[in-house]
Amino acid sequence: MKLNFTSAFHPQSDGQSEATNRIIGMYLRCLTGDRPRQWVLWLPWAVFCYNTAYQASIRTMPFQVVYFRDLPALRGYDSGSARVQAVEQTMAERDEFIAETKDRLEQSQQFYKAQYDHRHRPVEFEVGAWVWLCLLQRPAASLNVRGRQKLGPKFYGPFQITEPIGSVAYRLQLPASARLHDVFHVGLLKPFHGDPPSSTPALPPIHHGRVCVQPERMLHSRLARDRLELLVQWKGRLYADAE
Repeated sequence: MKLNFTSAFHPQSDGQSEATNRIIGMYLRCLTGDRPRQWVLWLPWAVFCYNTAYQASIRTMPFQVVYFRDLPALRGYDSGSARVQAVEQTMAERDEFIAETKDRLEQSQQFYKAQYDHRHRPVEFEVGAWVWLCLLQRPAASLNVRGRQKLGPKFYGPFQITEPIGSVAYRLQLPASARLHDVFHVGLLKPFHGDPPSSTPALPPIHHGRVCVQPERMLHSRLARDRLELLVQWKGRLYADAE
């Protein structure tokens, strides 16, 4: 064994211990619920959950690594079946705890469903309709562009819908040169109002699926604090937007 010392305000040792403690703490928060002062009583259950959970690092359960056998099934509880009073009480508390856990899960599901339904607005498009496409999830990552990206365009197009995919996705007719998957979620689409274009418009410059900007010419350069700074005019932007 190797001893790795830690401190209360800097509990870093080997990385694996921190991950284990974080998982055990998550289990304890789920198990105790509204009884946080009784976490010591539920610590064996937290250890049991951790040892019987599948881990991607070892591709099996820690229980199988230690005991070289499959996990035994938990015995069901029948009232009055135990001969020892302590076992009878423990089994009764376990069933009561499992019932309370199911009630908490159902309550959490109903709460999040109500929050989603309160803000959710069903959106449907017909085949042949023209929509704007949001490419905000593909930022200008190829170039370190700062400044007025918040005021830049968020939607591109419009593009025509060719086929619905399920109930929340649609296939768009993108340009032939576009190296993007043509199926998008309905949350990335916005209806187009007005006269539709005669042909499919071109997409902005895209590099590895990300929208990027292309430099047009360099306007000015200077050396500031041993760093070379360039003022670049970008294609398709105004002179005042040079960065």
